[in-house]
Amino acid sequence: MIESLYIAETGMNSQQKLIEVISNNIANASTPGYKQTSVNFVDLVYSPNQAQVTAEQRSALQNGIGVQVHSTSTNFSAGEYKQTNNAFDVAINGKGFFEVTTDDGSTAYTRAGRLRLDKNGYLATSLGNKLTSSIQIPPDAKGFVITQSGNVLIKLDGEAEMIQLGQIDLVNFNNPDALQSTGQNLYVSTEQAGQATYAQPGESGMGNILQGFTEMSNVSMTEEMVNLMLAQRGYQLNARIIQVSDQILETINNLRR
Repeated sequence: MIESLYIAETGMNSQQKLIEVISNNIANASTPGYKQTSVNFVDLVYSPNQAQVTAEQRSALQNGIGVQVHSTSTNFSAGEYKQTNNAFDVAINGKGFFEVTTDDGSTAYTRAGRLRLDKNGYLATSLGNKLTSSIQIPPDAKGFVITQSGNVLIKLDGEAEMIQLGQIDLVNFNNPDALQSTGQNLYVSTEQAGQATYAQPGESGMGNILQGFTEMSNVSMTEEMVNLMLAQRGYQLNARIIQVSDQILETINNLRR
């Protein structure tokens, strides 16, 4: 009976984590480039002290003792594409990530393509993370075009044709779901994600670049609200187990010979 209290505790902790993740998804439903996060649960079979018992004893002790959060995973399916007609807004229509350099000099990946120019004129994200393609736009540029294949073109005074400044390549991984989120729509590679693959947009399975569009969040509000209700009911059920277990213990404690 005492064990039922600890089992219910693990359930409440796990459901609390699920509620936090769902709440974060709902809060970012309108955040451009945000990707839905989900929680992965695993059951707990052995209590901590059971690692010391023999194999014969262990076979008789294989009782479930609760649940815990094993990991969180990210759904990188494409969100809705919203036309903005802003030349610095770009979206990836398909697979792939933009590679950027963060403030501490490390490399990160994102699908949030709201670009701007940093203080030195380089293409960067809205948060100031510079694209690793290191494309610098001259201050006297009159036109700015990013083609579907990632070519960056500008128009200068006195020039009849547009000039190509550089190329924006995309990055993908064998298992992008294993990328680790660091917040601000940024992800870093992990060993489980596999080796990074670089290619031009539209080649080697990469998506095309859409200029003047923003990829919105892929969060489904209907799905998240249903999941939130289920998580709340799960939390309530585990709390009820604690209450019932406490009542039974109280009854046992009050028994008289």
